[in-house]
Amino acid sequence: MLERINNVKGRILIAGDASSWDFGFMESLEEQLNKGGSLSPRQEEVLQQVEGRWSNEALSSRANWEQDWDTDLEAKFWIALQYYRKTGYYGNIVYKYLTTEGCRCGGAPSEKEYNKLVLNKYAAGVIRNIQSESKFPVGGSAVFRTGAPRTLQGKPCVILKYGETEHVSSHAKGAKPIQVLPIGTAAPIWTEERWLKKAKKRK
Repeated sequence: MLERINNVKGRILIAGDASSWDFGFMESLEEQLNKGGSLSPRQEEVLQQVEGRWSNEALSSRANWEQDWDTDLEAKFWIALQYYRKTGYYGNIVYKYLTTEGCRCGGAPSEKEYNKLVLNKYAAGVIRNIQSESKFPVGGSAVFRTGAPRTLQGKPCVILKYGETEHVSSHAKGAKPIQVLPIGTAAPIWTEERWLKKAKKRK
């Protein structure tokens, strides 16, 4: 049993991840066994899980993941980080890769961290909206649909600019943030593309 534990510890040390939970767990098991204790069924189960995370196959997969990391994955991860910084979910991952000022820090996340943060319907919806092609040209005009807030329905507006993740309020389809200036008002507002339709051309 100690040989299995030391084998995993060695793999973790080589990877430079001695501050990880896995390494701490291995050390606690080692200390327990050195004092003459034995592992509980649950501890043996977790030991097998940790061994799996540091197997040859897992290490190879991790190396391939880091090698395949590219600008597209980075862009999606960045959007998800900003979105969840705003919502408060997945704080342990968010604050590992974002500074308190909201700047990106650290290298590529693990595949598990990436999948957890990006591959869910909420983040996927936000990423889809942010990266989707804009339907209305900046400087052009549009009209608020009947599904928009009642005070805006039917009102024409001018498209000013599109927003990034800090202006996202929903993961729903078409919820791409867009800043407009309603005709007859002095202050621009943020809304979503789904609430707008093309203005009819004057004859």
